[in-house]
Amino acid sequence: MTLTQAPPGQAGAEPPASATPAPANVITAADHKTVGRLYIATSILFLLVAGVVGLLLRVELAEEGVKVVGNDFGRLFSLHSTVAPLLFLGPFWTGLATVIVPLQIGAPGLAFPRLQQTSYWLYLVGGGLVLFAYAVGTPHGAGLALSAPFSGRGNSATDLWIVGLLLVAVASVLAAGVLLTTIAKLRAPGMTLLRAPLFTWSVFVTSAVVLVATPVFIAGLLLLYLDQHFGGTLFAAATKGSAELWQHMLWLYGRPEVFLLALPGLGAACDIVITAARGPLPGRGPVRLEARVALALFGFLTLGAWAAEAPSRQAVVLPTTTWLTGLVIVPVGILALLWLGAARGIRRFHFPLLHVVSALLLVGVAVINVAVAMAKDVDGGTAWATGHVHVAWFGAPLVLAIGAAHHWAPKLVGRRLSTGLGALELVLVLLGVLVMGLASYLLGYDGAPWHVADLAGKSSWTNLERLAAVGGVLLTAGVLLFVLNLLTGGRGKAVEDNPVGGVTLEWTTASPPAPWNFDQIAPVRSETPLAEEVAT
Repeated sequence: MTLTQAPPGQAGAEPPASATPAPANVITAADHKTVGRLYIATSILFLLVAGVVGLLLRVELAEEGVKVVGNDFGRLFSLHSTVAPLLFLGPFWTGLATVIVPLQIGAPGLAFPRLQQTSYWLYLVGGGLVLFAYAVGTPHGAGLALSAPFSGRGNSATDLWIVGLLLVAVASVLAAGVLLTTIAKLRAPGMTLLRAPLFTWSVFVTSAVVLVATPVFIAGLLLLYLDQHFGGTLFAAATKGSAELWQHMLWLYGRPEVFLLALPGLGAACDIVITAARGPLPGRGPVRLEARVALALFGFLTLGAWAAEAPSRQAVVLPTTTWLTGLVIVPVGILALLWLGAARGIRRFHFPLLHVVSALLLVGVAVINVAVAMAKDVDGGTAWATGHVHVAWFGAPLVLAIGAAHHWAPKLVGRRLSTGLGALELVLVLLGVLVMGLASYLLGYDGAPWHVADLAGKSSWTNLERLAAVGGVLLTAGVLLFVLNLLTGGRGKAVEDNPVGGVTLEWTTASPPAPWNFDQIAPVRSETPLAEEVAT
């Protein structure tokens, strides 16, 4: 397959019948919009599974001695900690990028559409195997959330779990390769990399890091399979160096990929702010590099996760366990300042802006608690780290993901989502994350351990876990409202091609876009080619 495709049709003319893809069902469809929607829908289903399981775990801890999940706490904890980041957040951003990136760069489709379709089915089958593994038994150990390697011989559930994660990892590499090639080779005339929208730029950086980092994870899973299935000792606890290998190849917080769950969200936030301001982010010169440098720096600093030494496995602040990984806050701060600078140019209310503000609020709460934890010398292995992971590394990206869905809903589902329902879902999600996170922070300050089935010891611990359970209920309700909004919000209401006043190329297509995307492409002379048109 070549990387070049026929140019779009002439102005005002639909492409000939031979150029129009024949209708296809979801199984055989290779249109990037269909594949992207499948990715998004499937990832949300996995989120619901992880959310329900997480809520059960919170209820288990809310009452001392009560057995809600019986003896399955360890198995459900492993499921929750695996599914939420690996089967929801990453694939969600992959799906959104699959839909939006070709539209943003003026491409008629993806460079390798069938390969992207293959990546989706690998992801679906792999994710299904991971869930099936937990249904048939308990995979050995506590998943990838703990820094200690497995010990002892595995079982059939462990084999299924490893094979499922292998398929998901291979799918992410294939998808990253397709997106990277599409951005590199299929840009419209005038669309240089430095003029590409910032969401596309963030996807470009993310895909590059995925292609570097994820093969290491795949190699680790293959070695783990040999250990567990054939009785190897590479990751055995008694083997010298096994802990370091586990930390850098398999541990969720010891690899660069965990940071990549946030990077596309930062790019989406940039585009949301640009749309509201009807112009580019502040910067010097005709090509404003500040935001692009910040996003690229964030991607580069994720590789610092591999530089962490063994003691970081017991660190409190996950995943920023060293000064090198902690530097990721610098590009986030730069972007936040640029967003504030662009706020002066905002001309009208754009609802997804509230999601950007909410994500910044969560990051601010996390930073404040980091400072407090340093002052109080909080120990590792406490519930503090649970709160930090939920607030900074899951809550903030989740809020940005929901905001991105609202922002690009006309291109995703052909309509604008309900703002009223969206406001309620945002309040519930934000409050849920804050309540759950703050309860865990307070538990950590009081020395409560994490990853235990019963917090016996202090009545105050039980009360805080009850509060965390309330937060879990609010968060789950907000996610369910978001799903309802996607399915029913805005139905029956006509939507314009550019209902939000966007200034990038995706807003020149129909809502939803035609199979061939563009009848004609607006001239690209800057990073906001529609800004002049919107201004008039």
